[in-house]
Amino acid sequence: MNKRQRNLLHIIFWLFLYFKGDILSLIGDKNYQFSWERYQNPFYWTTIFFTILISYLILFILNRYFSSKQYLNLALGFVAVCFIYVALRYLIEEILFWHLFGYHNYSEESRYFPYYITDSTYNVITFSFNAFFLKMIEDFFANEKEKTALLTEKLNAENAFLKNQLNPHFLFNTLNNIYSLALNQSSKTPEAIMKLSELMRYMLYESNQEKVSLYTELTYLNNFIELQKIRYSGQTYVDFEVIGDVSSQRIAPLMLIPFVENAFKHGNVQDINHPLSIQLLLNQNNLIFTVKNQLTNQNKDRYGGVGLENIKKRLNLIYPKNHHLEIQNDGNKYSSELNLIL
Repeated sequence: MNKRQRNLLHIIFWLFLYFKGDILSLIGDKNYQFSWERYQNPFYWTTIFFTILISYLILFILNRYFSSKQYLNLALGFVAVCFIYVALRYLIEEILFWHLFGYHNYSEESRYFPYYITDSTYNVITFSFNAFFLKMIEDFFANEKEKTALLTEKLNAENAFLKNQLNPHFLFNTLNNIYSLALNQSSKTPEAIMKLSELMRYMLYESNQEKVSLYTELTYLNNFIELQKIRYSGQTYVDFEVIGDVSSQRIAPLMLIPFVENAFKHGNVQDINHPLSIQLLLNQNNLIFTVKNQLTNQNKDRYGGVGLENIKKRLNLIYPKNHHLEIQNDGNKYSSELNLIL
């Protein structure tokens, strides 16, 4: 609860406390007429003033000593507030008002300081209930804020852990590809290293942000596709299509790459009749990302599945109610479709 919300909550509390009778009367009687006569009485304003002042003094003492279990200081503070209230009230209502308006708050037989002590102590006890109620409300919202902060911190930590798992997984596969090119003394090796450098720059610096430009993410994805093509000796067939304006939307980084990586890893991208199909359709903030590929047994390894499992967990963390992932596998064809509300 921020300062503005706290102040608004306190204003609502005091308005309800002083106008609850009028509100209930208005609900029960449509002909109820609000009266301003009581506001012409100066003692009504002193009552409001002392109620608010003493309630907040007690709240201050509660916040300072109650949670830290300094009960002696709490009791002494409460006694000090009682003396402050009694003294101020007597000075204002029995001395100041007599000189200003020519009348007292109490009758002559009750107009003595000892009576003010008894009567005012009773009032302080009533004011204490206001302070306790305000503290309960503040503590409730403070606890909720702390729980939210802890949950956010936990989610961020889990997200960072999953993303860090994803990056080494991608690096492991790509280095294997470049190693194969180097063994064969392929002329594509320098180009592959340059592409990897560009990708790692994105992963190390830009992907640390909570959200990145969708255009930047797609540029990274396109570089990844080009890097994957390098390791094939023959022609590759990849259809990468983007529909919609991607310049104004933002997305969590490294959210799309596992689906494409999985397609290259376990799919056949050298069949002209069954090309790897990658399509991103953006309609305002609704993103549909579809990847379809022909399956092959040649590229499977015992490390498979890490990337997709991590992305499912990241989707549940970052877009818990704003995504739908559908994966289909009939043994020959594999498709994944991610519907995401950005």
